[in-house]
Amino acid sequence: MEKTSNANQTIQRTNLTKTSSAPPSECNLRTLATHDKQPEYLIKLANENRGNLSLPEKLLWKRLKAPANREIPIRRQYPVLGRYIIDFFYEDLQLAIEVDGKSYHEMRPEADIVRQEEIEAIGIAFLRLPASFVLRTPDEAAQLVLNVCRGEVKLEGLDAMFL
Repeated sequence: MEKTSNANQTIQRTNLTKTSSAPPSECNLRTLATHDKQPEYLIKLANENRGNLSLPEKLLWKRLKAPANREIPIRRQYPVLGRYIIDFFYEDLQLAIEVDGKSYHEMRPEADIVRQEEIEAIGIAFLRLPASFVLRTPDEAAQLVLNVCRGEVKLEGLDAMFL
């Protein structure tokens, strides 16, 4: 009986209603993206995920959290919209940094597109890094993230870099 209850809770969590197609007001953007306003189960899941990063995420995180980079407070496994978790988040620019690997994103491309569109609708931009790029050149990947966060590199045109 308890298994059914847990399954029903999981189904309810994954079948949350979509956000309105109307653009959110400026006053509620902060609430939608603020960590402490998220459901408890999502915060717990994000905390668990922090201990289970993929290898590319671990390599990138190790470099982003280095003492030399403390002026850029990037958070990892950051919950938003009450149902999504972003790999890394830089609040000052409202920037989501995603490490795209085959295991998750390529198997669910439609869901990933919807997820990104909903998150972008509240004003969060995306920087997507292929996991293969992070694995091959983790220092370069971290430097790219830091340069974008500092405003030294613009997001426009970065996708072409990885094609």
